[in-house]
Amino acid sequence: MMEHLNRFASALSQDVTLQRARRDGVRVVRALPRATSDYIIEKAPVVQWAPQYQPRWILYDVLAGITIGVLLIPQALAYAKIATIPGQYGLMSSWLPNFLYFIMGTSKDMSTGPTSLMGLLTAEIIRDFTQDGFSPQTIASTTAMCVGIWCLVVGLFKLGFLLEFVSIPVLNGFISAAGIVIMLGQIPSLFGVKVGSGTGTIIHDLFKQIPDFDGPTTGVGLGGIVLLLILQKVGEKWGKKSKALWLVGLARSAIVLVLFTGMSYGINKNRVDDPVFDLSKVKSDGINAPKMVPTTLIPRVFPRAVAPFLAATIEHLAIAKGFARRNGYVIDPAQELVYLGVTNFFNSFFSSMPVGGAMSRTAVNSATGVKSPAYGLVAGGFVVLSIFELTPALFWIPKATLAAIIVLAVWSILTSPKVFYHYWRTSLTDFTASQLAFWITLFVSTEIGIGVAVGFQLVVHILSTTFSRINRETVFPLSPPSSSQPQESAATPAGSINTTTSIDNDNNGSRGAGGSGRRVIPSGIHVFTPHVPIIFFNAFALKAQCWDLIQTYTSSPSPAALASPSSRNWSTAGQRRARLLRARAGVSTDPPTIEGVVLDLRNVAAIDTTGIVSLRDLRDDLKAYVGDNDGGRKVEVKLVGVTEGVRRRFERFGWGLVEVSRRGFESQGSVAGESVVGDSKDEGLKEYMFLEDAVWDCGSGGRRDREVVVLRESGGFKGNGDEKV
Repeated sequence: MMEHLNRFASALSQDVTLQRARRDGVRVVRALPRATSDYIIEKAPVVQWAPQYQPRWILYDVLAGITIGVLLIPQALAYAKIATIPGQYGLMSSWLPNFLYFIMGTSKDMSTGPTSLMGLLTAEIIRDFTQDGFSPQTIASTTAMCVGIWCLVVGLFKLGFLLEFVSIPVLNGFISAAGIVIMLGQIPSLFGVKVGSGTGTIIHDLFKQIPDFDGPTTGVGLGGIVLLLILQKVGEKWGKKSKALWLVGLARSAIVLVLFTGMSYGINKNRVDDPVFDLSKVKSDGINAPKMVPTTLIPRVFPRAVAPFLAATIEHLAIAKGFARRNGYVIDPAQELVYLGVTNFFNSFFSSMPVGGAMSRTAVNSATGVKSPAYGLVAGGFVVLSIFELTPALFWIPKATLAAIIVLAVWSILTSPKVFYHYWRTSLTDFTASQLAFWITLFVSTEIGIGVAVGFQLVVHILSTTFSRINRETVFPLSPPSSSQPQESAATPAGSINTTTSIDNDNNGSRGAGGSGRRVIPSGIHVFTPHVPIIFFNAFALKAQCWDLIQTYTSSPSPAALASPSSRNWSTAGQRRARLLRARAGVSTDPPTIEGVVLDLRNVAAIDTTGIVSLRDLRDDLKAYVGDNDGGRKVEVKLVGVTEGVRRRFERFGWGLVEVSRRGFESQGSVAGESVVGDSKDEGLKEYMFLEDAVWDCGSGGRRDREVVVLRESGGFKGNGDEKV
């Protein structure tokens, strides 16, 4: 017995798995306190950026806060109307998000609150549950709480990668259809008629009741649209020359609202019970005392809240990333989702509707020169003031004026038909998915539209991977690659992408027969080798891995840390992440300067629209990282091993690929409208250079007689000229 016990004890002491678990457990216990404190601090970014806030920024943030507050009033009322809840609940939904974003936001430009898309999705849920005896605002508040719970789960556990399954074409198709549904829903308020429900029924009833249009209502509605368009064009045409006209263009919704509300009061003040045209009749006695939504309604609304959750998070992150890239800082997507979760959850206690990021207000916020999320204190305060002091005036707002504001606001989110044609040229799968999302959302429902489109894309790509074929080569390459044995590479996330650190070749840079030397990749060069198709559900994850490795092992020629205090960026998230990555990898705080990026696409059998967009984002981030401008340093993203199918996809997208010949003989051709360098002695031979040659070409002292493929934009994108290696 003792012998068996001793043998068992010996086995336990030598068990590799138990030893690893014990070792990792000790590390986790030691790191837990610091990791917990860092995690908590990350949830309040104001702690990180507030210490470097500059007093001269106050004026900009106050101006931006007032501007956003002025815009929020008409938009909150209009979007509450879309959600089919009383207008005052749109105002109730607008004050808390601004205060919370000051504490939790990672974008200086983002403006959150009610949006047209969230109003539509909320209205669909309200329509299905009002028959059970719940009030519209109760259902809207429950939807907000459920959206908040979804966002908190995804954000706190960093599951945002799941959102990548909704591709860009699907998102554009869905948003365009939703915009049309919203505009059709304003027909009763614009023309004073009653229509049925459903897109087909509304269109039928609209044309049938043209003789019954109410004159005063139609005049107010169309007059509001015309005035909004005039003010918009004035701001666009003369705004750059006159600050006053620029402000008029920005505040056009508020101006129209004030003008038509004053007119309405003058006409209807003595006929409240029988107004000439319908009034909004907004009433508010201040901010309601917080109360919990019915717990019996939460389980029923929770699965239906998936659609507004997806819409809010995808739209919010897309806006935040876009303006962060435009203005030279980075956001934390997981933190933005946590913010959305906290905001919607606690907002629900004040009879609110779900909220998210708004493109129009964010664009205005950025245009005013906002410097930090501190603008939210002013914007939120302005909304609170309006709730307590302005509601008597809001009573007289014509419904037709709110409908006009909605129509013009939603028109800007519609996707141009040229974009869908672009999908047609680029990928039949992307085009079909966008059309499924568009037409099913338009005539059936948003949930089914998104679900069918995403399911279609998943099935297509799974089937294409399952039934992919292997080509049997019958001709040995004219210039076979030298044997290469990649050495131990730097650790990379998720294992989807590798970094090559060295390659076998001759010491003098020439390719010999069985060369025995070893040539190390220059320290400033990055070589990435994806081993999977770059498509919508992994494209941005691969791009993020590349970008993390670029920041870890190379530095920028003009780092933000060297900027003068007057031009210092408000956000420190990018620098903090780079320092953290380098510390984890054991890299010095001053790694080599970046010189080039090479993507070896020999194992990439397919790429779609989202994948190409992710490569464009990688290139744009790289240009910003190195300060690439006129007369500045140029560091390109270069490709090797591009298959013919992937090449054709680039060309249809509008990116030509410029080839540099192996032997140095140049002849001009054209790919997607751009010049091609080919081999005049081997006409038609499009032989791509092997990886080690491409890497050598990227170095500052490399040979210039090798072939490499470079991204070249055309067909609507701004190119960089005809650079040659």
